[in-house]
Amino acid sequence: MQTKDQDTLKFISLVVIVCIVTHIINIMTAGSLSDFGVLPRHFGHLTGLAAYPFIHGSWGHLVSNLISFSILAFLVSRSGVSRLIAVFVISWVGSAIGIWIFGRMHYHIGLSGVIYGLWAYLLIYAVMYRSIKSIAIAVLVMFFYGSMVWGFFPVNQWISYESHLFGAISGAVTGYLYARRDKRNKEYRDVSNI
Repeated sequence: MQTKDQDTLKFISLVVIVCIVTHIINIMTAGSLSDFGVLPRHFGHLTGLAAYPFIHGSWGHLVSNLISFSILAFLVSRSGVSRLIAVFVISWVGSAIGIWIFGRMHYHIGLSGVIYGLWAYLLIYAVMYRSIKSIAIAVLVMFFYGSMVWGFFPVNQWISYESHLFGAISGAVTGYLYARRDKRNKEYRDVSNI
């Protein structure tokens, strides 16, 4: 196993373990950790901006998020573990701030904002960078996760479409900026090799 894959596995495992341990503690404390989700426009709940991705409402919610996260995180890591960590953090922060400013007035929890950020990053990066690898990954993502677009609509009141939307916006902007940077670097290397 390559060092990059080992580091990717460590990072993904760390996130998975933190989410599982948090969920077990939440169950043992009768759901008290759910109060550490993002509560929009409440300065007394700013800790939720940091804690919300790791808190889940049920085992089903947790497992479905962890599977999607692990797959999409692995695909993002094909550009390096540092890239994965950057997209993860930007999606986390962007979705948290978006929820806090514009979200409906209830607690928002779960890793789905980050998941939507990873998803949008992969799609926008492929459109902008246009390498065979990035396009192949985007095709796979659309085939298996194309239905995620429905998560932008307020269909169910208990689903935080706001975290989906702002996570995706954050991931899309990140994909756009990284693709532009990577294209410039590639053009510079190509010119240098002439």
